[in-house]
Amino acid sequence: MKRLFIYLFIPAIIFCFAVSAQASQTIDQKLSKLESKVSRKFSKTYCNSTGFGISSDGALKFSIGETKGEFSKNPLIEEVNVNNIKTQILEDIADSCYDFDLTKADLNKLSFSYESK
Repeated sequence: MKRLFIYLFIPAIIFCFAVSAQASQTIDQKLSKLESKVSRKFSKTYCNSTGFGISSDGALKFSIGETKGEFSKNPLIEEVNVNNIKTQILEDIADSCYDFDLTKADLNKLSFSYESK
């Protein structure tokens, strides 16, 4: 009887005091991942739009609107570095749809700060 009690009691204690461990990410890592997601979304939307025959200016406006709409509710979006995102967007667009005419100045309307109407 004592053995049965010991065999049941020891595992119960071990499992009761076991603490679950989760991988912790720093804010910088989360921001970096978010910047990467935003740039991929923007470049994919831009390349698809120009592929369907929409003008470069129209595709740019559409991509800005779509990207803002998708990421505006993310609480970390106001912490991202927009210049890093613009640089990544230009690289992604050059790599994926071979459009080298887009410049950082064209992406000036891309911002994620709250705008009151």
